[in-house]
This record gives sequence, structure tokens and C-alpha cells, in this order.
Amino acid sequence: MRKKLRLRPAELDDLDEIYEYRLDEEVMYWSAGARGDAFRSREELAEELRQNKSTANHRNYMIEVEEETGEWQSIGTISYRNLDLLVGNAELGMLIGHRDYWGHGYGTEAMQQFLDLLFRRFNLRRVGLGTHSDNKRAIRSYEKAGFVVEGVLRQAMYTLNGLRDHVMMGLLREEWEARVQPTPKYL
Repeated sequence: MRKKLRLRPAELDDLDEIYEYRLDEEVMYWSAGARGDAFRSREELAEELRQNKSTANHRNYMIEVEEETGEWQSIGTISYRNLDLLVGNAELGMLIGHRDYWGHGYGTEAMQQFLDLLFRRFNLRRVGLGTHSDNKRAIRSYEKAGFVVEGVLRQAMYTLNGLRDHVMMGLLREEWEARVQPTPKYL
């Protein structure tokens, strides 16, 4: 049975969980190529979480699933950065830190919930993201959420397996609107 999923803003209390995700070399390979600059210290992560405010142009959210006990368990993170409300643009990042949840659609569902937040609440007109060309599972997940490949920068991303192409993907507001229910009207 598929578990219920939710997103919530990351807090300083989530530091240990996020740090554990980043210690897993395979998780970080699929997330960011496992480059050295993708590995941050506990204190750097703590500082990022201290600055995790709704007014920031960078914000992290936890991806959680509801267990049979009714408790919520974190399985990953999703974030936006370079939020530009004037232009209506942001860049996204996501990682599923618990491997047991890979390949079951949780990343796609989390992305769809996140897109709803960004397009409805922030009134964005475009979101983008990127990954390396070996990350076929993520590319398929992003395509299921409506993203299209906008370009490929050849050999532009360094990974532990050497240089890889950087696949850039984007989703426009009108493309997202064509896929979702209309915004509910409240009296």
C-alpha cells in the first residue's frame, strides 16, 4: 500500500537526518554527482537551516511519508534556490535520502506537491532544474511531473564517474496549468 506523502519546511531539528542523507555516497551521486563541493559540514548545513525562512530566496523542505503508526518519517529533501519573484523563476533540487523509497513514485509525487506550492503561492511563471545524464530515473520522474529537456551542456558536470552531460529541464506555468486541476475559488 502506498504511503501518504507531505512536505514541510525543514527546521534545525532536521539537521541529523539531512546530514545522514549527505553521508551516503550513492544518494549524493544521484543527487549531485557526489562532487566534493556537494559535501558540506554539519555546521554549514546548520547555518543553512537557520536561514530557512519564507522570505529567503533559498528554502529547504522535508519530504515525509506517514507510517502505519501514524508517525511521519522523513525520506528526503526538496528545495528552491535563486527565487526571483520579479521574473517569476526558481531553480529546484531534490533528493530521496532513503533508498527504500527509490523507484516507487515518491519523488514524482513530492515534485508535484512542490510545483503546486511554487506556482500557486509564489505565482511563478517558470521553474528549472538540472541533473547529470546518468540519472535516468530522476529524468523520467521530472518528465512525469511535466518538465521538458531544454538543453544539454556536454561534459559540464563532474561526478565521481567522471565528466557527464548536464541535462537542464524546465516547466512553464501554462504547461503546469494544463496538467493540474484549476485553482479552487474561495468565498
